[in-house]
Amino acid sequence: MRGQRASTSGQPAPVVLVAADPRRRAARIPWRRVLVGVVVAALLGGAVVATAGTLVSQRVAESFAVRDATADTAALARVVVEPALVDDVAGGDPDARAAARTRLDDALAGESRAGSTVRLKLWAADGTVLWSDEPRLVGERFPLSDEDLAALRTDRSDAEVSDLDEPENRYERGHGPLLEAYQAVHTPSGVALLFEAYRPYDQVLARAADLRAAFAALAFGTVGVVLVLLVPLLLWLLVRIRRGQRLRERLLGRALDAEADERRRLAGELHDGPVQDVAGLALSLGAVPETRAAAETLRQAVSALRTSMTTIRPADPGRDDLGAALDDACARARAAGVVADVDVAEPLDASAAARTAVVRFVREAVWNAAKHAGATRIDVVARADGGDLLVRVTDDGVGFDPALLDRPAPTGHLGTTLLREVAEDTGGSLLLRTAPGAGTTWELTLPARTESLR
Repeated sequence: MRGQRASTSGQPAPVVLVAADPRRRAARIPWRRVLVGVVVAALLGGAVVATAGTLVSQRVAESFAVRDATADTAALARVVVEPALVDDVAGGDPDARAAARTRLDDALAGESRAGSTVRLKLWAADGTVLWSDEPRLVGERFPLSDEDLAALRTDRSDAEVSDLDEPENRYERGHGPLLEAYQAVHTPSGVALLFEAYRPYDQVLARAADLRAAFAALAFGTVGVVLVLLVPLLLWLLVRIRRGQRLRERLLGRALDAEADERRRLAGELHDGPVQDVAGLALSLGAVPETRAAAETLRQAVSALRTSMTTIRPADPGRDDLGAALDDACARARAAGVVADVDVAEPLDASAAARTAVVRFVREAVWNAAKHAGATRIDVVARADGGDLLVRVTDDGVGFDPALLDRPAPTGHLGTTLLREVAEDTGGSLLLRTAPGAGTTWELTLPARTESLR
């Protein structure tokens, strides 16, 4: 058995015969929530893409800016510095070195005035500052880094963030972070020197910010265009789905109405035809003493036929209140001498399919109790439970072992099968409490707005 649990209240342990299946629940689609959800998802997706793209673009922009600073320094070294170099800058008498430095001052004066660089330096391979636009550095000697020495050997250009804590950079402090780009240059005699240009790192950050802003605008602009194109299409699809749902509801209502009309027609034909004929025959036979026993049998047959007609002709829970419909569903059991009490908390807001399912379930459960359980009293309760309907049918009959439900049903016995089908068709759940000598309780929980019922 499925879902059996130990009982702590002295009552029979509940057994779950049918578990609620949300996939079979015909819930209404919250159209506004769907639309808002799509828009929010698109905006969040755009924000995620824009954020990721911003981080990537910042890295790319910094890389581009460093590359450009390196290229600018290399061009400055090749086009301006090397043509202005003379061998005396690295040697010779003091006057010759002074003249060589003056030559470099004149050549790089425009670069200094332009403000694109914070500091310019020319190094010898032993770490001596041969020239700088900061005269106090000239002649001082500092150890060169491995990257500087590699640039001298390979004649390549490179750049890195300058370490302003180093003593050779003490005059650059106060200008914020700096990008230090370097390039090897050569004197006319072929001596390799190292030219360095210190540029404000703010320029790198500014380029990164520009690229980041452009990418963010592109990302959110793309999201906006997608929303402009997607929302009308989504609205059209939602309208089509809603129309289909309404059509399905109408078709279901017509099918239920057709079934009810056919059963009423059959009940009417039985009442106006065979029942009247048998009743008349019983009346005629009752007038003759010798056939009074046969007349009594016929009268009992007429009573049984009328009871069956009550079952065949269903109460319309859409037109009548549900309490009246459930009272009619208990008529057959009452005709058999069982006391049936119906307690419905009206009004119950439920679809026609849900009300029909409740009536069908109560009819089967009540008649099973009257016919097979030897019950003398049956209580029917129907309540709203959130968005569900809760229906409980309790009898004082002999009860049974729930394990018997695992065995194949005898031929012609469909009562419990029909009860299961009502729960399965509506996506609801079916709970059973019973034990030998303890009576039986059937409990059905189904969605109040269900549209599914065979």
